[in-house]
Amino acid sequence: MDIKYKILKFIVLSFIIIYYLYLKMHMPITLIIILEILLLIKLLPISEYLEKRILKYYPKYKNLNIWIKRLILFIFYVLIYMILKFIIVKIILIGMLGLPVEEQIYDFINKSLN
Repeated sequence: MDIKYKILKFIVLSFIIIYYLYLKMHMPITLIIILEILLLIKLLPISEYLEKRILKYYPKYKNLNIWIKRLILFIFYVLIYMILKFIIVKIILIGMLGLPVEEQIYDFINKSLN
């Protein structure tokens, strides 16, 4: 498939996930972001792209243990999570839509701890 088609599919499915799960079903935003990352990993060839970029700058990556490779990819996924969280929570939900997301997250945490 073409990469443009995959990106468009990711954007449409992301909108559906955010709209129905967060706005309609009031699911916690952290779970939605985790679903977004899983969708991102599934639809876009992120792992292959990251491995190509790593090999470009660090050729010894090919000889590393598989668990170390997975750990390095996991670190990149955590970075993607933080970037997506910033974009979705800070820019879209708080900035554009004006939703009190941070207060909802803190309320959810307080309810789950008690």
